[in-house]
Amino acid sequence: MYGQSLKGALRQAAEEHREWSDRDVTEVFGSPVGQGGPTTPGLLSVGDAQLVALPVPTLRRTFAWVTSVMALGRLARKYRAVDAPAGPALPEEPGEALSTGHGWTGDQAFGPLVLAVDGIETNEQNQLLRSWAERIRSDALAQEDAFTPFSDKFARDLVLVTGDAMAALVEEGTEVSVRVQLGANKTVENGPFHSEYLPAETVLASTLTLRGPQGSVDPDPEHVRLLTVLLHGSGATLHRIGGDETLGKGLVWTRLAGTDQAPARGRPDAPDRPGHARTAAGLCPRPQGTTPRNCAPGSGTCPSSCTAAVWPPPTPSSPPVRTRRPRNG
Repeated sequence: MYGQSLKGALRQAAEEHREWSDRDVTEVFGSPVGQGGPTTPGLLSVGDAQLVALPVPTLRRTFAWVTSVMALGRLARKYRAVDAPAGPALPEEPGEALSTGHGWTGDQAFGPLVLAVDGIETNEQNQLLRSWAERIRSDALAQEDAFTPFSDKFARDLVLVTGDAMAALVEEGTEVSVRVQLGANKTVENGPFHSEYLPAETVLASTLTLRGPQGSVDPDPEHVRLLTVLLHGSGATLHRIGGDETLGKGLVWTRLAGTDQAPARGRPDAPDRPGHARTAAGLCPRPQGTTPRNCAPGSGTCPSSCTAAVWPPPTPSSPPVRTRRPRNG
């Protein structure tokens, strides 16, 4: 998903959100396109949302998510770019497929392919994949009852496939819808039109960067709060991204990695909560009674090497966003 498309959808959501003023929208996303006169660049930069895991139909447990070393490598680079805690080491390219165990072993059908799955849970490569499954599900899926079945399934049913198999499954696993426009006499007037959709439960990741206002290094705490409310809410928020909204397409859950919930209005630097340290732009996660990672005790700030729990921290980059398509999307 192109970054410009994602940014445009987020801008529209901000314009429709009751807590966002016209001034906030212009400052964060830039001046509206096509209004004439001088244009103002926004403070928010949005990267492409790249594929992390693709659901494919199977004969076992209905469907499984497939990923590849390349997809995990891109995600690892995103973590590094935003100075988030590093993920596990990348597993090696499998012979045909590698699973986290849980019965995924031997010849298994994944869409149009039948792959030999290495499902020995005690092997090092399988354990690395299991660690990635845990990291992705904790970042991508909210800890709410509505997401629990998907979170549990992701930990069990993530399978690593080769790059060639991943390319084939992406090509065969996306839905292609063909439609026509009928005239008054119920004859085809225009078309056919072809639309391609990602399957429900696809997991994507993007990085977003918020700069500070002119003359300031750190982002405006109010912008931080507004973006957290817009993109994360109490754990995840639902957005419309893409076309065919009236057909129920383009519905995407967004969630900010490492964020518990949105800060309260007017309290960007509220007193410490248990397990958190107060910062200028939000909250730094830490075990209770300890200092944030690489943060100076009592400084009240989060340097670039400290992972912040609100998006974005006062660093050049912000944590990646995990997006997923709901079942009816």
